[in-house]
Amino acid sequence: MSDEETLQEAEKVRLLFFTSPTCFACPEVERVVENIAGTSMKGMLHVSTIDISEEQEIASKYGIMSVPVVMMNEEIIAQGLITEDVIREKLWSQLLPNIISRERDTRRKESMMILTKNTISSIISQELVRESIGDYVHIGVYQQVMMSLLALDPLVPQLLYQSGRELGMYGAAPYYLTVLNPRVGAVKPEERFQETLVALALLYSHNNIVPLYQATHCDVAQMEGYTATLRIYELANSAGAVNIGEPLCHYTAGEIAGTVEAMIGSATSVMETKCKGLGDDYCEFEIEVFPGRELGKAPYRVYEVKEEDKKIKFLGDIPAEEYRRQIFYEFIHETTQHAYNSVLMTEALRPNDVDYVHISSLQQQIMSLKFRDKFCGALLYSAGRELGVIGPGKNIIYDLLASETLPIESLKKATEIIQQYLTHPTNLLKREYSGAEIEEGEDEDEMILRIYENAYASGANLSETNLNETLCDFTAGYLAGRLALILKDPPIVSETKCHGTGHNFCEFRIEKGYSFDETEN
Repeated sequence: MSDEETLQEAEKVRLLFFTSPTCFACPEVERVVENIAGTSMKGMLHVSTIDISEEQEIASKYGIMSVPVVMMNEEIIAQGLITEDVIREKLWSQLLPNIISRERDTRRKESMMILTKNTISSIISQELVRESIGDYVHIGVYQQVMMSLLALDPLVPQLLYQSGRELGMYGAAPYYLTVLNPRVGAVKPEERFQETLVALALLYSHNNIVPLYQATHCDVAQMEGYTATLRIYELANSAGAVNIGEPLCHYTAGEIAGTVEAMIGSATSVMETKCKGLGDDYCEFEIEVFPGRELGKAPYRVYEVKEEDKKIKFLGDIPAEEYRRQIFYEFIHETTQHAYNSVLMTEALRPNDVDYVHISSLQQQIMSLKFRDKFCGALLYSAGRELGVIGPGKNIIYDLLASETLPIESLKKATEIIQQYLTHPTNLLKREYSGAEIEEGEDEDEMILRIYENAYASGANLSETNLNETLCDFTAGYLAGRLALILKDPPIVSETKCHGTGHNFCEFRIEKGYSFDETEN
């Protein structure tokens, strides 16, 4: 084993599952743990099953008197009948601080530059990446990634800010600014900062030179020395959102910070102070530059919501974190329902503009997070799975199930229903992909689902240097969540082929859950 592999093994979280042959609740808890261990989290976990009737010494060491019990790194995190949400929440609360504090993945800068090349070709040269359906996707697809991630853990906003900042540094934005305002190359730093703000205002306004459609309009509301306020209207992150008591555009704040740093060479801090998520009519970002300070060393500032305006509070015995998740679940459902109405053209999220954004906006947020840390693929999978379980569109699946005379038990039949769901006209209108096909796998417990022109990854195979990486963890998680609505024992979904691996489609293997023996090393 190499030094890198040894380090990766040492960083894995260790889960201990205590059980016994006479425990009536243990099989259900074991299924829950197996489901988690078999997803994209399997690269993050060591799972061990301990029968307390045979391993009495180990049970005594940890003070286990009754089962089932799940321990994480020698700390009891759940006892009795538990849900997947409990374990996942505990996992992320332990992993996220480490992800945030670690140095970025060395693949990140290279991968962002590859994606930037393809993005510029599509935007500036107008070379279509997706010839069948075009290079724009509904903003509801863009929003569902952000909202699902934010719901996972209160630390996610900081992670999104960091990822956005690095995208601003290495992505396409600095190039776009030079196209929109050639004066950004001014010699004096303060003048360069002012011209950068002018260019940012153009970038976040509807324009035909760089038609990203990230927002409808942007103003420089205030500018003095090395501080400024940028006001953005109908930003794709939050267009159509409701007041949830939290700002939502942490990723954009980070991207603005990174872009300013790339243009003027000084550390920059950006904080969103107004947002649709706070009940405002627009998003406002306070920008502060620290001349001479090393890049990336500006403080991460968190917007403090006034106590009387907080929507998330302790509710009886419910912890604030759990209540926050429930609020976000309701918020995601309402926001995505607005997006659904927009797709059907019964409601406009952005009345003064189109409700679509360029796929590069979606891809860059996925890519910058995916390559932020090796565990972030699992984060995207978890977010996608949550959306698959709670998100809108379930009525389509239930209608398909209603036409069946018997309960769905076979993996093949469940996958056929998912294929029908994916190709339902309402879903195709989002332009998330152009179609989906299925075929049987190598054995009866495996199915293959292939998605074409997937907005999350299309174009990654056009670069001279392949990324050699699957990119659609969010989609894999979403498929797993949708399948959980059909099957009693949800299968495992993993992406095996992708535009990021040089293919012209995204392929997902759907198979029955793993046993613990397959997750242990």
